[in-house]
Amino acid sequence: MSIFENSATLKDKVDDTHPLKCTILNSRNTSGYTEYVIEVTRTGGQNYTWKIFKRYSDFVKLQNMLYKMSSKISLDLPPKKYIGNMDRKLVMQRQNALQSSLNTMVENLMLANSLLIRSFLDPESYSEYCKESLFQKVGMVLRGNREFELSKELPNIGWRLKRKSFLSKWKKDPKQELLLSWTECGPDLSLKQLDLVTVLKSISSIIHPLVDIPVILPSPEGYTLSVHNIQVGSLRDLLYQTTPLQPFLKKYWDTSSHVYLPDQTMVSYIKQILYGLKFLHDNHIPYGHLHSGNVLVCDIENIKLTGIENSSLGLPSYYRSYLVQLGKKRIQSLNDVDIYGFGHILYEFTENEPLTRPFCEHFSQKTSLNLTKQMKTILAPPSSKLLMPSVNSIITNLKHARMIEEQKDPSFFQCKIPALVKEHYIIIAEKCMSRIFEDQKKIALEKRHKKIYKIIHDPEKCTEATQSKHFDFHSIKNRSSIDINNRSHSSSSNSTLTSTGSDIIAVNSSSLASNPPPPPPPPPPPLSTTTTIPIISSQSNNQRMALLSSINLFDTNKLKKIVK
Repeated sequence: MSIFENSATLKDKVDDTHPLKCTILNSRNTSGYTEYVIEVTRTGGQNYTWKIFKRYSDFVKLQNMLYKMSSKISLDLPPKKYIGNMDRKLVMQRQNALQSSLNTMVENLMLANSLLIRSFLDPESYSEYCKESLFQKVGMVLRGNREFELSKELPNIGWRLKRKSFLSKWKKDPKQELLLSWTECGPDLSLKQLDLVTVLKSISSIIHPLVDIPVILPSPEGYTLSVHNIQVGSLRDLLYQTTPLQPFLKKYWDTSSHVYLPDQTMVSYIKQILYGLKFLHDNHIPYGHLHSGNVLVCDIENIKLTGIENSSLGLPSYYRSYLVQLGKKRIQSLNDVDIYGFGHILYEFTENEPLTRPFCEHFSQKTSLNLTKQMKTILAPPSSKLLMPSVNSIITNLKHARMIEEQKDPSFFQCKIPALVKEHYIIIAEKCMSRIFEDQKKIALEKRHKKIYKIIHDPEKCTEATQSKHFDFHSIKNRSSIDINNRSHSSSSNSTLTSTGSDIIAVNSSSLASNPPPPPPPPPPPLSTTTTIPIISSQSNNQRMALLSSINLFDTNKLKKIVK
């Protein structure tokens, strides 16, 4: 289908989870206005760098659009000036303030994954997504379908930029509303179209009370059309007390609306999440997409894990930018990615807010549930070198703490999967982790280069041990240079044979005090009156030569007595 060709080529160029770095290089005067030259870099397997030119009014427009999403979103822009806009001092102050605003955009995970920010910083890749409406295209795909009918296109209710959501109706029961998702395959896609269809059919045939199974509809190559039940919403919707069909930033930006759940409800949800993960891990079904937005709340007591088809479609994880910072020692498989997402859910339960950084070491423990030990193990920093616990070990620990009960039915975790599909699952998991490992190596190499650069160019910031070694080295070097100067001075002052021995002894006694003294030199030969004094060409010793010669030629017989 030619109508999808232009959009399908973007998946080879852009990974939406790769973080962006922005730096304002300088400013320029264009038609009486000040434009800021911004260098944007997409970090990942290969760094891509480009330049954009923005005026202060462009930042104001972006702030107004974000304000419509949520009145709590603020980029902290500098105040507007009507007089003296071209003053150089004002331009530099505004440039520093705008740089701080750019840092806020790219460091906050919710803002960085929003379509408004991405299209502002990368208009070439995302401008089409802002203007394009897929309602007619998806309607053409559903033209021959006899079960589902499109109702309307929904705003960006999720964080994925290349997933469009629609409200659809079931023709057999028009009152029942369903969520239809149109998803473009991601950069981790490893299967051909026929193999992908086989895997998606196998996923659709899974039956388990803790896993939400989507209905996969026929769709063109590079895209997937799936249908999900809306139910009450996600666990994140429940924590934020919001409805599921609102825009993503509008729902989740204001953390003041975040609420605590009763302890009994939290324990029930933790148990179901762990048993759902155990079912997926025991049957080697690749997941890696656990977060509070992918936990579907069926009713106040029952939940399901959703989005199990995402890894097969090559879609990256929500926490991928955090995973690459943890290193390979902490994240070694997709199972570790699931446990890491489970740690974030525990943090939201107990701290009443989402964790906005890759790891955490201090917990306030605002609830009566004692989950600090589990969170410290899961959310530990990479420097701790702790291995990520398995789902079985977490279940065992919570059983010993008498928080959850044991599932005695072994068939609860069993599922029949064809051998061919299992082989495809292994390929999918290896492809997803290979890109994560590449980014982890690159970040580790960049950290090493920065450390070496600081040691070379900033020696004052070295450790105390390094500084003490440098001090000892310089002191020894200075001491040896003093000894060499003393020796050269003594050798140049040896004008007579009598002075040679004393100079050598003095040098040896000062520089080699710890060693035994050398044997005394042989006595000088007796001097006679006829001894000639060697002529020394150095002018500095002429006076000394004259004094010594007059002493040697002095005759005491010529002295006269003085009579008083």
